[in-house]
Amino acid sequence: MGTRIVRGRAHALFLKVRGEPRRQQETVRKALQEVMPSPTFVTVTRLGDVVDAARRSWQLGATMFGAFAVLALVVAAIGLYGVIGYNVAQRMHELGVRVALGAQSTDILRLIVREGMAFAVAGVVLGGGIALAASRWMEPLLFRQSARDPVVYGVVGLIMLVVALLASALPAARAAKADPNSALRAE
Repeated sequence: MGTRIVRGRAHALFLKVRGEPRRQQETVRKALQEVMPSPTFVTVTRLGDVVDAARRSWQLGATMFGAFAVLALVVAAIGLYGVIGYNVAQRMHELGVRVALGAQSTDILRLIVREGMAFAVAGVVLGGGIALAASRWMEPLLFRQSARDPVVYGVVGLIMLVVALLASALPAARAAKADPNSALRAE
């Protein structure tokens, strides 16, 4: 049992009851009105309902934050795919020469994926450093969480690397399957 007192007067009484609280509301209300016949104890509300109402805006904010994070991941993946695809298209002549000189399609695939992943690793390291430096401003917004949680940094970095791998593997596979004769004639 707990009581909240404001300016010398009790404004809220917290009770822990056995069983279903909603079934005991009327009993609690009648008992309080017998002891203190004032209109202040007319309303009986579950503490969970009060807390849920207070948390609702924070839950909406967290949901929106998560949705924007997913949107940022999608935009980053599309941008990375576009940049690597453009790079492959610009280098088709060079890749055709490599194949004509004896490079296997796996060599071309490995070359393009390695270059894409090098940029992705640099981006993850740089982005992680910036996020770590900015974490002190995020700390007050978090509840029972650390802004420097290594698991979160690891998972986000891993997700970005997987996205970068997929975004670089598609143009690399297209370049590996390209006909070297048409690539050499294109220039």
